Amino acid sequence: MKVYSVVLLTLSSLLIMSPFTTHKAQASCAMTDVSFQVAIRGSRTPSQQTNNVGMGTMGDCWGNATTNTSTQVYTGAGTVQQGRNSSHLVGGSQPLPYGVTGPVIGTQISVPVDIYSPAHDPNFINNTLGTGFHH
Repeated sequence: MKVYSVVLLTLSSLLIMSPFTTHKAQASCAMTDVSFQVAIRGSRTPSQQTNNVGMGTMGDCWGNATTNTSTQVYTGAGTVQQGRNSSHLVGGSQPLPYGVTGPVIGTQISVPVDIYSPAHDPNFINNTLGTGFHH
């Protein structure tokens, strides 16, 4: 029973002291870029979808975040060219007072969707049924 009491007393003293001996955690910087490019097309030529993302830092960085999102949608009979340029720059923070540094985290999510749609192809009926089809 004495050992149990000593363990509880030790744990409770650590819990009481912990707010006075620890510092708040600070995040480094984070950059997130999310792009959706959707082409629903009646052309049999594949779409051309490009997504150029630049991410950079300037000096010390902590506690900052950037987020860019975009959506491009095309529906129609023609050929498709979708292009996107995005850039992020984070920094300018004072150094952490605790001497802790961390990496800048950059995440890029690119979702290209390219769908051939017979409903958008003006030649689909002729190509499928031929010229001899009569009502």
